[in-house]
Amino acid sequence: MLHRLYWLALTWLILPSVTCHQFNSSFTPDHIHYLQNETKELFKFGWNAYIQHGFPADEVRPLTCESYGPDYNDVDNTIRNDAMGNVSLTVLDNLDSLIILEQWDELEDMLTYLKSNMDLFEQDTVVQVFELSIRSLGGLLSAHLLLSDTPHASHHNGRFHQLSKDYDGFLLDLAHDLGKRLIPTYKTSTHVPVPRVNLARGIKGVPSKLQKDACTAGATTPVLEFTLLSKLTGDPQFEYYSQLTFWKLWSSKLALNLLPMTIDPLSNLWKDALTGIGASIDSFYEYSAKAAIIFDDDYMWSVFKTSYKALLIHLAQGGGYRDGSMIFSNVGINDGIVFSDWIDSLGAFWAGLQVLTGQVTDAIKTHIVYLKIWNYFELIPERWVYTHGDNINVTSNDSIRLEWYPLRPEFIESTYYLYRATRDPMYLQVGERILNLYKTKFKAKCGFSGIQDIRTGARQNRMETFVLGETLKYLYLLFDTKDENFLHSKSMNGKNWIFSTEAHPLWYHKGLKSKSQKELVKEDIIKVKKRPFRSMLSKVQRHNLNLLDSDDKSFYRNISLPLVADFALPQSQNYIKKIDPFQQKFDTCEINPFQKLIDSKNSFMISGYYAWDYLFESDYSYEKSLKKPHYLSNSSLDGSYVELTKSFYDKYTMFSNKDEREHFLQCPRPKTSEEFTVMIGDISGITQVEVSKLVYNESVSRNDSDLLLLEKDLWVPELQSLKVTFERLNVGKVDSDNELLQQDYIESLYLEKYGTTGECAVTERYNNQQEESALRINKLNGVSVYPGSIVWTLPFEVQGKNPVASISSNGRVILQGEVIENLMVWYGD
Repeated sequence: MLHRLYWLALTWLILPSVTCHQFNSSFTPDHIHYLQNETKELFKFGWNAYIQHGFPADEVRPLTCESYGPDYNDVDNTIRNDAMGNVSLTVLDNLDSLIILEQWDELEDMLTYLKSNMDLFEQDTVVQVFELSIRSLGGLLSAHLLLSDTPHASHHNGRFHQLSKDYDGFLLDLAHDLGKRLIPTYKTSTHVPVPRVNLARGIKGVPSKLQKDACTAGATTPVLEFTLLSKLTGDPQFEYYSQLTFWKLWSSKLALNLLPMTIDPLSNLWKDALTGIGASIDSFYEYSAKAAIIFDDDYMWSVFKTSYKALLIHLAQGGGYRDGSMIFSNVGINDGIVFSDWIDSLGAFWAGLQVLTGQVTDAIKTHIVYLKIWNYFELIPERWVYTHGDNINVTSNDSIRLEWYPLRPEFIESTYYLYRATRDPMYLQVGERILNLYKTKFKAKCGFSGIQDIRTGARQNRMETFVLGETLKYLYLLFDTKDENFLHSKSMNGKNWIFSTEAHPLWYHKGLKSKSQKELVKEDIIKVKKRPFRSMLSKVQRHNLNLLDSDDKSFYRNISLPLVADFALPQSQNYIKKIDPFQQKFDTCEINPFQKLIDSKNSFMISGYYAWDYLFESDYSYEKSLKKPHYLSNSSLDGSYVELTKSFYDKYTMFSNKDEREHFLQCPRPKTSEEFTVMIGDISGITQVEVSKLVYNESVSRNDSDLLLLEKDLWVPELQSLKVTFERLNVGKVDSDNELLQQDYIESLYLEKYGTTGECAVTERYNNQQEESALRINKLNGVSVYPGSIVWTLPFEVQGKNPVASISSNGRVILQGEVIENLMVWYGD
């Protein structure tokens, strides 16, 4: 596969006549303006189709031009009913879209409609709290903030200025009404919310069979919108109950700092033993980071950092210094063992969250996998199988575990974030590819239609509200390269705003309280201090509990403090200092990693992807899973391979350094060595084990030839509770450093007979046999080992005549008879 891609790149250099008419790839101001206008026209087409054929129902069916709402005949039809409650959902989910895309007539019409229907939520329909929170409540709060707290934005357009001036805050009243209908689900004896509510009749209007399963994301995600609702209205119950649930579930995390995906809210018991980053848990991680940003909440930030470390240790495959891709698999929460062979389309959001939290290199490696999937399928299957083991006869159907694609926004969302972080034109190229597919493949008579069965190409007769509210919004903002939209302008810098999980811009500052807080009827405010929630807390958690006394010292901050391990200190050397490599990831926001790969003097019109060694690694690594369905062209030159479109390839490599061009446009050989992960010791103690960097103090001269340490060496005091990813170095294999492993190198690692600490060296072969393999540590408890660096540990006692682990006379550690290239014992001075 990889060799075929080399051939394609070479072919294009000598066959300039091959063109792709769908792509311009110039990204000049005129071209960008064209892409923005095309995206806006797509939005207007979809919106007008809804208004003409769907409004005031929740949705419009794009193939048959019918209005679409709840299934009143089948309450069990949760796929349809969870989001749709006969509340004009498309309107609520797109109020901010109308503002961002400057659709002033439509915005004025919808504001008039909503103000004349203040009883909109008085509906005898059963809905899911999660969906109504992120789509309806979030949409109302976002539009309220945009209309009431963006004075500088109003200067962009006189029409918006007038709409903002006339706005009296009624959207917040609607949001408050909706919040009061949703919050009873949180008032359970277990403090875990039931997932559904009847908007008119409350919890009693929901069949008990629909309340047995709550997912972690569904139970915890409303914490952001609910907390913001409390702060804007002065009604504390939304913040109180949602924060209580969030911190209760977080405090119930298990030894590996992982949370399961589903819980029974009535029995208060977890219902599964697996976790991931996709469906059922995704926005738990997203909102721990985003709530930390919007509310300046260090406790929420600690939740994200603790979670991210656990995910790197147990879920992340790849992502190290030597890897070009990163997949977060589903694992068991008790043992961290991989549970499934697939990832889901919702997980495509993760790269965007990585960018937002400063992990840009990780984000690039996560995003590239989904980019390759898009290349081969022209979409992201709901579940995609990334490994097929030894199965040789694999078809495209074998890689599709769930076969639909409802035009989800997560991939374009992450593409937007990565462009904002790197400004690399490759992400604009991704956007243009998606734009063209919306103009051709996904466009229907009355909106946009997803794919019901990727295996056959069968269409889906539904346009969910996020198609307009997220996918096309992110696409439009992606093309705002000059920051002309007010969301990207300097006037928004001080607001600390974020996009919600439904792409609604939200923010909070203390000045909003006096502007938007309303005088509420006393009986509407729940006296939360009298609620008997203390019984669920430990003595430590009850200590110094302070309920809602101030914005800076609210009750939930004392409920469940995140666990912070005290790292054991190594033997003291005054010329050595330690750095926590994980904490270092969050000390500063990472700069554009592509910039390091491009000569700054020759960086004009260059995509960093073409200077990156790993652009095509995923094509090789997932070759069995990346096969096009039968109804798509199998050509690589048809424009479907985003990074191989000829016009883009030619333009964004033509200004590379000519002296280095030969190397600039080549990929390394694919790695053929084996990589595997093992657990050493008890996994339950893994969160308490220290793994740190050893570096010299600034006073030590780097020119000292006697220095033992190298920059980025790692320290682990004891070889226990370690999750280690090894690479087996076999003679004749290509290793992860792109080196062909030779016999003499492997032999050099076995020059001395194994001994224990203090024994003399004996220069003879181990067992008088020729050794052909050794081991290398590539990752240690989620920390990647830098190429060429050493992992140091303290001396240990070797047990028995045939020990599992021993020490050679030159200090290398041997594991079950195989020497470890980069693990050595530290004897100090």
